[in-house]
Amino acid sequence: ALAREDSREEWIDTKVHFTSDEEAHSFGRYFIRYIYMGKEPITLYSVKEGNRDYVIFLSCDNPRLALGQHRQVQDKLAGLAGSVRGLEDSEKAEFFYQWIYSHVSYDESLQNRTVYHAVMEGKSVCWGYVSAYLSLCRMAGLTCEPVYRGDHAWNRTWLDGQWRYCDITWDKSLGNSTWKFMTQEEMDSDSMHNGL
Repeated sequence: ALAREDSREEWIDTKVHFTSDEEAHSFGRYFIRYIYMGKEPITLYSVKEGNRDYVIFLSCDNPRLALGQHRQVQDKLAGLAGSVRGLEDSEKAEFFYQWIYSHVSYDESLQNRTVYHAVMEGKSVCWGYVSAYLSLCRMAGLTCEPVYRGDHAWNRTWLDGQWRYCDITWDKSLGNSTWKFMTQEEMDSDSMHNGL
């Protein structure tokens, strides 16, 4: 929708439809957190069309900039994901963990929240860490999901027949790798994550 010629309109029709307002809002939250990779603010609206569908409209002050930022991050992550072809899934997950750990610092100001901030500027809160890791894993064919509790988020990745959890944000902040590929049982017993 951002790339279309008519994207200078105040509201851009994305042509995405849902049958309920709840589905539309759920999609919007997921899209902003885990699909859109730019830092230029975009807003999604769900508008009821007659008596049937809820249509998603997008609003953005600078669609060209938003699209450029999205593609810039997408290209960088795709290059990283492509570099691990031929590795085992656990090796891919390890490589992505180490790349993010080495390249992203926690943003103490709490202003930098996006995958763009994490990947292109090297500083973000947990959502940027989570989104970068999630995107890399998915681009490399791994099953990965965000996990969030309270005001914090981390990832889980399906490796060797089980979910393995990693919290790169806290590991980086504390300078260790305590929460690197924990099992479900280990994560459930971890008071730092269950107490959130």
